[in-house]
Amino acid sequence: MIGLIVLSGCASHPAGSGASHGGGYYQNDGPPKDQNIDLSKIPDAVPRNVPHSPYGNPTSYTALGHTYDVLKSAAGFTQTGRASWYGRQFNGERTSSGEPYSMFRMTAAHKRLPLPTWVRVTNLDNGKHCIVKVNDRGPFHDGRIIDLSYVAARRLGIVSNGSAPVRIETVTPATMDQAPKSPAVPRAPLRSAQNPDDEQTAPSSTAGAGHRPGHTDSAGGSLASATPRAKTDERLYLQAGAFGNPDNARRQVQRLSRAGANHVTIVPPDPSTPLYRVHIGPFATASQRSRTGRQLAANGFSVRDQPR
Repeated sequence: MIGLIVLSGCASHPAGSGASHGGGYYQNDGPPKDQNIDLSKIPDAVPRNVPHSPYGNPTSYTALGHTYDVLKSAAGFTQTGRASWYGRQFNGERTSSGEPYSMFRMTAAHKRLPLPTWVRVTNLDNGKHCIVKVNDRGPFHDGRIIDLSYVAARRLGIVSNGSAPVRIETVTPATMDQAPKSPAVPRAPLRSAQNPDDEQTAPSSTAGAGHRPGHTDSAGGSLASATPRAKTDERLYLQAGAFGNPDNARRQVQRLSRAGANHVTIVPPDPSTPLYRVHIGPFATASQRSRTGRQLAANGFSVRDQPR
């Protein structure tokens, strides 16, 4: 019976309703006929402390010839890969958790996360992010890690392309304060900030030992202030984004510079993190780093502590 429930959701279609580079939609799937939707009126999903659904959470299950083990816990889960989406063909159909699928709610499908789980999804191409409730299984297609509802895909800017590189990470009520705020928050002038606004965060990792303020990225342009500062702690940094596209990382640096931030650098990809990370620092003390982070958050930026 569980196999039937699994396949009643997005598992029954190839990953995503859009082609990976535009073009037509799978069968009669795609966006709603009326696409005049005010996304500002559709809130992110709100994490809750609830028990796992009685449906869709077997120890393992088989779909399209592959067997998947369901995680017992989503605590600390992160993953990087491509996201796709599904729309009107499945609207109103039963998901693997038993809930009806609505392409107008912030939901998603994942092969292994327990149902329900709430995750923050960040588009690594443009930095947009949202929080969705995982209540379905799929996508069962090579190279896809999550299938988003139509409005979630719209929020992240991936509807037209059909898929995009993303990072997903578990969000709980206890960690909500650590999640990036909505990018729609008005930004007041920064008085002495040293940080950027991050539309997404990346896995914590240690940068190469040679990276310091004033680093020149692989494209050849200096992207940070090289002004020396006294009594800094070389381990204290803030991370303000991680991007698959170096041009997006450079744009992030430019936004931070316009906002008054300085000592902003780009850490190039390394074997542990194949992303261009935007760092601010180093700071003299942890309290200075925290103070700057709070100031940036109050102005609509999103950052995270980053040890080095």
